[in-house]
This record gives sequence, C-alpha cells and structure tokens, in this order.
Amino acid sequence: MYNRLFIGVKRINLVEADSTNAFMKELVSVSDSEVEGLVIVAENQLKGRGQQGNTWESEPRKNLTLSIFLKPNTFIQNQFLISKVVSLGIVDFLMDKGLKNVKIKWPNDIYVGSRKIAGILIENLLKGNKVNSSIVGIGLNVNQSKFKSDNSPTSLINIIGEEQNLEESLNQLLFFIEKNYILLKQQKEVGVNNAYLKYLYGLEEDLPFELDEKKVQGKITGVSALGKLQVLINNELKEFNLKEIKFLIN
Repeated sequence: MYNRLFIGVKRINLVEADSTNAFMKELVSVSDSEVEGLVIVAENQLKGRGQQGNTWESEPRKNLTLSIFLKPNTFIQNQFLISKVVSLGIVDFLMDKGLKNVKIKWPNDIYVGSRKIAGILIENLLKGNKVNSSIVGIGLNVNQSKFKSDNSPTSLINIIGEEQNLEESLNQLLFFIEKNYILLKQQKEVGVNNAYLKYLYGLEEDLPFELDEKKVQGKITGVSALGKLQVLINNELKEFNLKEIKFLIN
C-alpha cells in the first residue's frame, strides 16, 4: 500500500550522526551523481538543527530523524514549493495515522493543535536560475513522550496513546512525501498552493504576533511565491521573512 518509486529506495542507516543533513551534504559533495530519493536515517542525532541554528530535541531510537536528497529542477523563485510539498507529505502522513487538526505553521513546522510535532530544514544547492538539488531534513516526534523544550512539543505516542513501529512509520512518511513531491515534478503548482493554504496555521484568523519587540494583532492571508508570510496588520498587508515576525502561541 505504501510502495514508492524512488524516495527511500536507496537508504543509508546510521546508528549515530551529528546531523543527517550534514552527513548528506558531505556525501553528495563527493559525488553529484547521487541518486534522487536517497534517504539517510539516524537512530541518534547529536546535533539536529532547525532553521537559523535552532536545535532539534530527539531521544535516541524514539523518533524519526532523516534527510532526503531531491533534484527538483525548479526555478529559484519557486523554491518554497519544495517546502510546501514536503509539509503536505507530513500532513498527509499524520492524517493517515488518524490525527486531527494538523496544521503547517509557517515556515517549516508541523503542528497538531497548538503543539509542534515535526520540523523541516531544507538546504538548496542553486545552479544558474534553478534549484539543482535539495537536502530535506525532517525531525518527527514518534515515540518520545517527554520533552525538555519549553514550547510544549507533542508526539504520536502522546496523541494516539500507543507506541508506533518506526520502520513502518518511516515507509508511510516517505510514501506521502513522494506522492506530494511528484506534484511538484509535474508542475501542478495550483493544486499544491491550494492544499498548502488549506492547512496553513492561523489562516484568516486574528492572532497575536511579536513585531519589532512589540505585541501586535494580525491576520495571516497567505504566503507569497517567494515564501514570505503575508499578514494583515492595521489594515495594511505586509510580508515577512523568517525571524522578522514571531508567533505568540500559548
């Protein structure tokens, strides 16, 4: 049921790694002919990273920490589509597991309700006016029940109430990521964009944000083609890059 064409067909399993993205980056720097869909999985990731140097908390052999090597061949101005299809793949996976109220929190997190369950870190290699290759790092909380982080993350075991088979969960996750990634390869951008907005956290809701060290109210209206968050503040539509605006989530 969860058969795949290329993502995860070739796989490298590591007992331990500083970062699967760093391992993948070093591997493909040696050989640019590496097959698309290569997946690197680490049982224990020592220095998992999020956006802009943030760390990713994960107990050994409890969660999924992995990187995927892709060759999207998409134009640079459309590179946020890669984040969109990967996010949608994770959303589909979680919904297939029976989870409700799954949302994509811009730019790179997946939430269930108001709690984070997964994070994405994408590093693109550009060539000319296109994205030549992408390393997609994913951290997904599966069987870890307690967290030290102060932003109240959650996991599959906390929501479903029973331990998940990591190997089965990985195969299912890769299936749904590939399914959505193929839409990008087929240039079905309208469908991708519509689906992304459907699951965008806070869309058309009045939410509190921190902007220039001040609390403001805003309404998310969408995400630009370049991946900037579009927020209506005081009847003025503004666009923000990562770290320029902060969600205030209880």
